[in-house]
Amino acid sequence: MGIYATTSSLQTRLVNVVFDTATTSLAAEMITDAEAEVNKYLSKRYDLSSNYFQTSTSTPPVVRMLTTRLATAMMWEAMSRGSKESLARAAQIQKHIIGNLESIRDYKVDLVDTAGSVISDMSNTSYRVLSNTTNYAPTFNEDDELDWAVDSDKLDDIASERE
Repeated sequence: MGIYATTSSLQTRLVNVVFDTATTSLAAEMITDAEAEVNKYLSKRYDLSSNYFQTSTSTPPVVRMLTTRLATAMMWEAMSRGSKESLARAAQIQKHIIGNLESIRDYKVDLVDTAGSVISDMSNTSYRVLSNTTNYAPTFNEDDELDWAVDSDKLDDIASERE
């Protein structure tokens, strides 16, 4: 049984699918796989050992929704038996979910907790790249090389970084 999603939530979404023992076992496996996929994207920004990701009641609503929908897509794919409609449905859902996960990973959107407060990400993230050269002119401009010049305060900035 997963933390972010339940077999009951999948049963609600998978209309006209009979949940016998085999289907329930498959749903549990797909939830585990979906949680692993979601965690893969979230781990770049968030500490997955924090309370937000340890219990079903504290799981951010967006994470619960994305995991449930991804597990649903995985179920459609696993149960398709080659049906083009089921495979197309699964692919469409997965594309949407992965796009949302990439937006979270790439700092385009934030996660909020169940009260609506933004969840802070890891302060020592390895993904974010900060630039200290945004105000400098490019070294090799496309104009005449006789017009090229070193930025006037570049050496002062370098010296101040060493202090």
